[in-house]
Amino acid sequence: MLNLNNILKKVLTRINRYRFDRELRQIITTPPITMGNDPFIALSMVHHRDVDAYLLAIKSFCRFLHPRRIIVVCDPSILDSDRSQISRHVFGVEFVHAADYREPGMPQGGCWERLIAISDFVQSDYVIQLDADTVSLSEMTEVRNAVVDGSSFVLATEDNQNFLSCSEASQWAKPRAESGEHIQILAESNLNQLPEAVSAKYVRGCAGFSGFAPGSLSREKLRAFSQVMGNILGEKWSAWGTEQFTSNFMVSNSPKARVLPHPKYCHPGRERPKTVFLHFIGYVRFNTGRYAQVARETCFALRDK
Repeated sequence: MLNLNNILKKVLTRINRYRFDRELRQIITTPPITMGNDPFIALSMVHHRDVDAYLLAIKSFCRFLHPRRIIVVCDPSILDSDRSQISRHVFGVEFVHAADYREPGMPQGGCWERLIAISDFVQSDYVIQLDADTVSLSEMTEVRNAVVDGSSFVLATEDNQNFLSCSEASQWAKPRAESGEHIQILAESNLNQLPEAVSAKYVRGCAGFSGFAPGSLSREKLRAFSQVMGNILGEKWSAWGTEQFTSNFMVSNSPKARVLPHPKYCHPGRERPKTVFLHFIGYVRFNTGRYAQVARETCFALRDK
């Protein structure tokens, strides 16, 4: 029975992926978007495989918020044809190369280049990090208010989340780290070893949608934090997942930081009638046909403007 359930699950996943790919093709039939007047940068790191999904993410986002700059951090897999396609649909988009945002002594890959790029652009601008596997459904009042107030924000993963002291976050993570969970849990379990463990804060958020207030981040901060955590975790610090952990820490310790209300902002497995933003993280992306449905509805709404 277990094998049969696994087979059925794989078949359903393939069907839902096919349905999404079919609906996503319609994104290139929607009108292009232009820069707006809202005082922030929308920044995304994009791979070749995710170009159309990125167009869905940024076009749906710009239905409700209107960044004055849109920046794409190009993964090495991005082709000239990918840049051309994005440029045709996002007038005025700026491209930067991930390879230009690598720092000696800091991990490479795993979205670290994206975080380092944010640390540069955030010196003078508010920056919103937007993953390519997200879809904005409705007005995002909390995000707009965070930009206006100059408050960093993080996407929650559970209801009623708030910032904890690093000592408290470490205490929560330690028993889970002992069972051999993800590198993020291991890093969180060692937060109590930071020199500022008593005063610093942390929340277990998701880096796929984060806001960084001007001046809230710098290469110097990233370099110092990476050195400390690298000394604690050794070679494990280069694993995928440490960027999200670092992003969570940096947002948590930004003045006036806030956690977006969950499930108003969530992944599709937690969606409720008042959800305004969905992050289709990998392990739930094609569990249902919801991604295909919102792709279809978004394309229709974009064409109907």
